[in-house]
Amino acid sequence: MKARSGRMRLEQLYIFQEIAETGSIRKASERLFLSAQSISKAMIQLEAEWNTTLYLRSRTGIQLTEAGEKAYLLIQKVIEDIAALNAHFHVQEPPVQDDSQLPVFMSCCAVMELIAFGAVNILMVDYTNTPVQIDKKSSIEIRDFLFSTTNDSKMPDIILTNEVSAKLPALKKKTEKNYHCYFLFEDELCLQIPQNDPLAEYDRIPLTVLEHLPMLLYTGTPSQKTESEQILMDWGHELQNVSRISNIETCSQIAINQHRYCFVGYPSVEFRPMANVIYVPLERSIATNQIMLVKRRRKNRTVTNAFVNSMDDYFNLKKLW
Repeated sequence: MKARSGRMRLEQLYIFQEIAETGSIRKASERLFLSAQSISKAMIQLEAEWNTTLYLRSRTGIQLTEAGEKAYLLIQKVIEDIAALNAHFHVQEPPVQDDSQLPVFMSCCAVMELIAFGAVNILMVDYTNTPVQIDKKSSIEIRDFLFSTTNDSKMPDIILTNEVSAKLPALKKKTEKNYHCYFLFEDELCLQIPQNDPLAEYDRIPLTVLEHLPMLLYTGTPSQKTESEQILMDWGHELQNVSRISNIETCSQIAINQHRYCFVGYPSVEFRPMANVIYVPLERSIATNQIMLVKRRRKNRTVTNAFVNSMDDYFNLKKLW
């Protein structure tokens, strides 16, 4: 273990400390006079050596700044809460993940990984067949589900999704009887671009340029347009060259391999950055509210309260209704 620690470059650890202190890869890059891509690459190079700040503390003894120490404590709280859930349900080993369900087993920084994979948009929690069941659905599917379901027993205890501000009033009207709603943070839609691509020179991507780009988009069903597509169409811009994928975890990497572009949410993407790409916002901002719906009459308060408390520690939840 000492040999592995010895191979960890000090500058990479310093980069991590700057990210912990600023809370942003972009802000850290400005302070360190490095590109965000260089920082992302450095973080990915470290991934084989550590997964969380827990590794830095236990294996390297590095001293974090006050802000970094706070980040460490928050992550440790998440770890402790998830460990308690695993002990409660006697979960010993990580399950094989699939697209439908898995028991409660979340490793360190799992909340951040969920967000990085886009699961903040698509995670639903239920207690039908396993202690915690995760159904991955698009935000449009979740909205349709909430607007059509009247059977209380079929309503999941926790829903993590996103909504544009204009649609929040309608969502509130439909859900406030059965759910509390908490705001996590705001995401801005960005285009994932290879580092050496000419589009990387733009500060914001013109919507007319966007129309003709080869795009790879995550969608729940092959024929379903995404929320972002519908918004662009409302603005008079239709994407002409779209391929669709049902697995959101692999969308970004496949887009690169297929020489296509894809949409990502910023800052969500910072939790799991990719090397050799940059993220450029659109000419006209598309911002979404990352929210969490918690059922008022939920089935398992021990589990849901622990999860909500962990989310509150990290995101400082703001109750919307």
